[in-house]
Amino acid sequence: MRVEWSDEQEFLREAVAGVVAREAQFTSVRGWAESGQLEDADALAVRQGWTGIGLDEEVGGQGGGTLELAVLAEQLGRGAVPWDRTLAGVLAAPVLAAAGASELAASTAEGERVAVLAVDARKPLGHPGTEWVLGAPQADVFVIPVIEGDGFEVLLAEDARVTPHTLVDRTRSIGDVEWSSTRSLGSAPRSVLDTAAANAAVIVAADALGAAARLLELTVQYVGERRQFGVPVGSFQAVKHAAAEMLVDVEAARSAVMHGAWAVGAGEDAAQHAAIAKAVACAAAVRVADKALFLHGAVGYTWEHDLQFPFKRIKSDALLFGSPDAHLDALASAVL
Repeated sequence: MRVEWSDEQEFLREAVAGVVAREAQFTSVRGWAESGQLEDADALAVRQGWTGIGLDEEVGGQGGGTLELAVLAEQLGRGAVPWDRTLAGVLAAPVLAAAGASELAASTAEGERVAVLAVDARKPLGHPGTEWVLGAPQADVFVIPVIEGDGFEVLLAEDARVTPHTLVDRTRSIGDVEWSSTRSLGSAPRSVLDTAAANAAVIVAADALGAAARLLELTVQYVGERRQFGVPVGSFQAVKHAAAEMLVDVEAARSAVMHGAWAVGAGEDAAQHAAIAKAVACAAAVRVADKALFLHGAVGYTWEHDLQFPFKRIKSDALLFGSPDAHLDALASAVL
């Protein structure tokens, strides 16, 4: 199955890339991370309407599906733009709409409130949990899947205690949530949460793909400029081989992400293809990140260098909503 972006998806890609280039360069990302004011990046997403992508227009969204979310994620990953609030919202909004909370879904899509699925972000989405909840520090509402059945409960942020985690990737927003009571939100078919899980895997894989592609560009530029023994280090055969391997990994990740996004959107063995996208793209991105840092030397990990932002984003993406090994285990279980 050959997957290509449509004209509308290409327009979205160019539009998001343009906004990132103008308003979310690495200097801005560094400022947000240093100050801890990730809300400024959230406000950018709201102004651009990114929070409504993936939710049907009839219930207050911008329309689009997994392919459009993958396009968005790749461009934001390229810039290591903080967007956990937006990611948490686009995953939660369709669940809210399916459970009958259309007003809450619409306000989430419009960026007025932040709804977050209370699931453990260290595992493939669908595991209810109070620890390591993506977007928890900025959440207004927590949507809690019941452990058994197809119901959901809702918790207002003012009724919860959130303890943020300090991560090496300071563009990420994750925290632990404590509460004493909730109220029933409604129910939706289990397939709604399964779709959210598949979307989460593909979106995070696309984010890692974007960061990996940016690392490749930064590395090729650096080895072309850095001179040793009177010649660019990029002229050394070992460096050429490493850069070529990075390119192969980036393109392999791109193929996995695009096919996974199409499969999830079309409902074609969504869980399996989403797991493949997450496992392949994130493992490939980690290899790209390691080679990029190696070719830059220690300077690449310093706070002052731009390389550290996509490098750290890839490392956290690899673990977010399940590691590559976790998704490979799920695939093996499905096959066997």
